[in-house]
Parts: sequence; structure tokens; C-alpha cells
Amino acid sequence: MQTIDILKNNDLFSGLKDNELKILANLTRQKIVTKNTFIIKEGEITTEMYLIKKGRVDVMLNNHDGKELILSTLQEGDSFGELSLLDGKPRSANVIALEECVLLVIHKSDFCEFLSENSYAAIQVIKYLCQKLRITNSIAYSYALMDVYERLRKYLYSVAQPGAGDKLVVLTGLTHKEIALKICTGREVVTRTLRWLEKEQYLSIENKTITINKKLPSSL
Repeated sequence: MQTIDILKNNDLFSGLKDNELKILANLTRQKIVTKNTFIIKEGEITTEMYLIKKGRVDVMLNNHDGKELILSTLQEGDSFGELSLLDGKPRSANVIALEECVLLVIHKSDFCEFLSENSYAAIQVIKYLCQKLRITNSIAYSYALMDVYERLRKYLYSVAQPGAGDKLVVLTGLTHKEIALKICTGREVVTRTLRWLEKEQYLSIENKTITINKKLPSSL
């Protein structure tokens, strides 16, 4: 996929005009990172933003006990690091490459100059940030009210894809620990819940692939 297509399909830049996309595409630089590389570390002072041309990354946090929480898994076309690009504050999360990644990098000085010369683009960026804040608030509100099983159920449905017949298939290949990190709980809880759902034939698991055979119960 060409740089301008990646920009056009990205939520942050999708509202930009064609001439603005061309200017921005010329400001990007390509960077290749290897698997398990920290692209961004929480607390560091760096000001680039990244768009994923190829590969996948995890956005993660560590609490005071050293436990990890996966906030999201990003893939081709997604972007990250835009907050520090705009405000210059320390990074708010870790970003690690799950596989070799090809990234498009935009530097703060270039982006700020671009926005100052393109007021329409600046308005579109503001709209994007407002939308992202609303989504973040909605997620935080939902997680505050949902119990662990509800979070697991919601997560499985969010990543499931249509399978044979009426079945749904989760192809992420995540371990129980990785699922637990995504829904803010312990691995043992995820393992116990998945085993019960499998025993009751709601789902089946083979080689880290989860198949949802029928509608999951609303509660346990």
C-alpha cells in the first residue's frame, strides 16, 4: 500500500484534502523495526508519530506491581504516538512490535509546520482527537461497570470473524495470559472461564484458535 493510501485510510487523516495528503506523504520517513522491539517506552520524551505500513504492535501499560495491561493491538493502517507529537509530553504507554514492522514516521517539527500552513487539516485533527476522547471515555465507563466475564465475552465478540455456518472464529492466536492482559484480569480467571465455556460446548479451542459454536451466555 502506498503512503498516501495509508494516510487516506487512517482515521486521523481521512478528512484531509488530496493536496494536504500529498504534502503530508512527502513528510513521512520509513523505518523498519524487528520483532519484540520497543518502538516507544512509557515515560520517555520522544515526539514522533507512527503509521503501520506492515506488521502488528501491542500498546501496553505497566502498573506499580510490574503487571502488564495490553490496551490495544494495532495493525496495518493504524497509527500511534500522536499525543506526544502534538503536546510534547512524555509517552503514556509502551509500544512493542509483535513481528517485523515497516513504519511511516512523522516528526513533530514537520507536522506542526504542516498544521500551521493548513488550517483545514488542523481542524480535522482536532475533530479526530475529540472523537478519540469520546471513545476512550466510553471504554472506561464500560469496563468500570462490567464484571470479568462480561469483559471477556465482549472482547471475544470484538475480535471474532465469521466461520462455517453460524459459528464465529477468533484467529488472533493469543495465549490466556495475553487475553487476560487485554481485559484487566488474571490468567487463571481466563483459563477457568474458557474451560467452562468449552465444557458447556459454547466454544471449542484448538491450537489457540477459539471457535464460538453458539451464542455465549449473557452471564455465568
